[in-house]
Amino acid sequence: MAIKINDVSFSYLKKTPNEVKALDHVSFEIPKGKITSIIGHTGSGKSTLIQMLNGLLLPDSGFLEIDDFKVTSEKRKNKRIKDLRKHVSIVFQFPEYQLFEETVEKDVAFGLKNYGLKENESIEKAHLALKEVGLDKSFYKRSPFELSGGEKRRVAIAGILAIDPEILILDEPTAGLDPKGSELILNLIKELNRNGKTIILVTHDMNIVLNHSDYVIVLNDSTLSFKGTPSELFTRDVSNYSIEIPELFKFALLLKEHQLNIDIEKIKNVDDLINQLKEIK
Repeated sequence: MAIKINDVSFSYLKKTPNEVKALDHVSFEIPKGKITSIIGHTGSGKSTLIQMLNGLLLPDSGFLEIDDFKVTSEKRKNKRIKDLRKHVSIVFQFPEYQLFEETVEKDVAFGLKNYGLKENESIEKAHLALKEVGLDKSFYKRSPFELSGGEKRRVAIAGILAIDPEILILDEPTAGLDPKGSELILNLIKELNRNGKTIILVTHDMNIVLNHSDYVIVLNDSTLSFKGTPSELFTRDVSNYSIEIPELFKFALLLKEHQLNIDIEKIKNVDDLINQLKEIK
């Protein structure tokens, strides 16, 4: 297993009248090499959890095991935090707002220089990362501020990929993008996963959960409410989770209720449903 969360708790404004419990004795595992979505309403603990996976926050109690890294409440025991942040990288919501260099290639190379690489090495790796996100050399010298929203998002992801993390966390990866831009980002995420990256998505979009996730974690009021496959989630009563079952899945369930032999576990998109309907005799 790539990631184990072991009885983790965390509060903001600790020991004050305004203390807020963000995570309350949460335990679960995230499998290596898969795409896992973390969902839940605002304030459920999602953002706190992903910052903990990257070492930006430390648990008040419990611990996290991320491959051979361990994150605990004791700062003196977390000596490898810088290495952890190279191993687990986060692309925050609207990461393009964090672009600041004068050219695309310099922006992507910035993080590499922080890890001690020389200028020419950083630029070379930046070019490879830009190619990986589908941006060719015509983008290298352009200002990141003149790009489209989707292109900016890909530049921001390239800046993370240049560091070559094993685990990539994306917070609302399609937020603010038009359908074409969203499709490009989601196809990129799938390709990164096919190439061996463990992907963690934080999203409110249940179509992303259905279409692109192998597993899903639901946080509700700072606790773990569900862990399993998307189809297992969408066949449950989700009224307490403040989520909407995707229309495609609702339709598939309706067909199954009418005695059509459909394997719900295999329904991710329209093509999956069509292929199953073709096989019915």
